[in-house]
Amino acid sequence: MTAFLQFMGQLGIAYLNMGIVLGFTFGALILLRPVTGRLLRPKHQVWLWFAGWYVGFLAQFYDILGRRVRLPFSFRDLVIPRVQVRGGDRAMPLYIAEQAGEGPTLVLPGGVEASLPDDVFETLLLVIGVIWLVVLVAATVWYTIQGRKLRRLSRQGERMDPETMKRYGITEERVAVRLCEGLPASFVRAGHDTGWGDKVSNVICLQKELPERQLRLVLLHEIEHIRLHHIWYKTTIVAVLTAFYWWNPVLWLAYRFTCRDMELACDEAVLEQLEPAQRREYAHTLVELGSGRHLWGSVTSFGECDAALRVRRAAVWKRWGENRTGLSAMLVVALMLFFYCGGPVSVSGYVDATTEDWNAYYQSMVWVEETQEFLENPQWQPKEIWSRAEERLLVLDTEDQWYSLGFYWNGEEYYLGRANPMERAFHDGYTRLG
Repeated sequence: MTAFLQFMGQLGIAYLNMGIVLGFTFGALILLRPVTGRLLRPKHQVWLWFAGWYVGFLAQFYDILGRRVRLPFSFRDLVIPRVQVRGGDRAMPLYIAEQAGEGPTLVLPGGVEASLPDDVFETLLLVIGVIWLVVLVAATVWYTIQGRKLRRLSRQGERMDPETMKRYGITEERVAVRLCEGLPASFVRAGHDTGWGDKVSNVICLQKELPERQLRLVLLHEIEHIRLHHIWYKTTIVAVLTAFYWWNPVLWLAYRFTCRDMELACDEAVLEQLEPAQRREYAHTLVELGSGRHLWGSVTSFGECDAALRVRRAAVWKRWGENRTGLSAMLVVALMLFFYCGGPVSVSGYVDATTEDWNAYYQSMVWVEETQEFLENPQWQPKEIWSRAEERLLVLDTEDQWYSLGFYWNGEEYYLGRANPMERAFHDGYTRLG
């Protein structure tokens, strides 16, 4: 059990490191909102936010962007003090680290490193493991209960027939519309309607008491949430925030702004379809139904997130021209590159070594001694040596055990990075060296 909790603690520290860098990133984006709010369309703002949430969910993608999309300078250069030296995550931030051959350390403001005693670090791992496991289970239970509650609530409503849906312009078979009494707000949720086999992926739940003129406007708004993939976005964001980054207040604020921009993007998309008189009606509908109440889970609600701001935007709305839209798209791509790509990368594996360097290292047989030390077996000796490329070998030892050996170049010399046992080896494309 202790080993499992320590493993959970290691994962927790990985997300602590990622959460810190995301906090810096989202904090900077929040400070830039007075500028980006004028230059970016709301839907492009959502793209910028979601790029951050997505790399927070798939940290491997953040690593790939750092290693493969190189820039002369990026935001990651400013906020990431160090990265892992070995392994696949060589561009991942390490504010709290336990490097091979070194003790655990913590990076303080200004780049100063403080060493952590091993016993303190082991205790810290257990504490983080327990806390993260409890929160993860609680978030999963809560998320499941919330989803079932919303499904039960929506199923109590009357389902709109296909002909009426077509009259409102809804021809997508994977969308169902329910008219429900007593809803706190109209919303759209992800998931099936009557069961797994109904082929429905999104359900729009409308307040049954809405008059015809308002029902149409609210329905247009919710359809835009589906068209812009906001349900999927919000499902991912809520899962990431509640499971991994609940401890970071900056990310909660960023979540609020993300939801606000989703609503503004849908408002803008609806206003583009309306005539001037209908736009005024849409603004009035926002005043009447904009409760500001937030619905958690895989749902987006018509009335949530700063109704007063949305009414002001609707009242002064102007159509974006093609040129402004194009400039907005180019700017959001530039911001994504600056905030999510580049940055520091481990030297290991990314400094080009010459063939002579590799040959000299291989022929010196120093790697045999390093493997003996790595395996804690001074009697270990190779019997067959195969290779397909520099920096990796397949070796059969004198006890007929296969190993995959990986090596790193640190800019001055090669050294052994891993020695993984294998049940057998396939030699297709390999050359026997010895």
